[in-house]
Parts: sequence; structure tokens; C-alpha cells
Amino acid sequence: MWWRNCEDVLELALLKMKRCGTAEECRGAAEEVLALVKERKLERLKEELGAME
Repeated sequence: MWWRNCEDVLELALLKMKRCGTAEECRGAAEEVLALVKERKLERLKEELGAME
């Protein structure tokens, strides 16, 4: 299951980076994808902690 999530993240990153015209735009696209990954990990951690209570 985690492998499919990795593929989705990579696909999203590639799609965003294809639209980049400058290095700055590519950095911004990469930062957006990383922010989404961090947000999802935080959501998952909260779910796991809630299940432990």
C-alpha cells in the first residue's frame, strides 16, 4: 500500500514540474508536493494516536 502512495507522490511531482519554466518555479512545485506529503503524514499520525486512546 505504501508503495502506491509513493508512486502517487512521484507522479504529482512530475506533473507539477513539467509545467515549470524556471528553476524557481520547480523549487516551488517541489515545496508544494513536500508540504502535501508532510500534511498527509501528520493526518496519519493523528489517526494512529486516536486509535491508541
